[in-house]
Amino acid sequence: MIVKGVLRSEDAQKMVAEGVDCIWVSNHSGRQFEAGPAVIDQLPIIREAVGTDMPLIYDSGVAWGLDIMRALAKGADFVMVGRAFQYAVAAFGARGVDHLVHILKADIEANMSQLGAENLDNLAEHLLKSG
Repeated sequence: MIVKGVLRSEDAQKMVAEGVDCIWVSNHSGRQFEAGPAVIDQLPIIREAVGTDMPLIYDSGVAWGLDIMRALAKGADFVMVGRAFQYAVAAFGARGVDHLVHILKADIEANMSQLGAENLDNLAEHLLKSG
């Protein structure tokens, strides 16, 4: 079972205790309620609360490869890129999916080389501020 819309570490810990298989860190009401916490800021808090064994999915305004990299660096195991794929399909049909994947992959590769990150596992040490 995957539970989507989790933004509080206390809720995430309860879900782990109840035996969920995966937690989806997301803000369903972001367009309707702007006063909620930024999902990207909650992600590392939830990761710390649930440990490394619980899979975390992240989504919230992901548009570029750098957005994917930030989410991975902050603790996501999976990053959803919904709206960008909708736009790609609307613009180019089925070809749009391949085109977007190419764009995202190239963006991630370019950003990783500029950061000096050799792989996705060491993004945090290159991308996040320390201290």
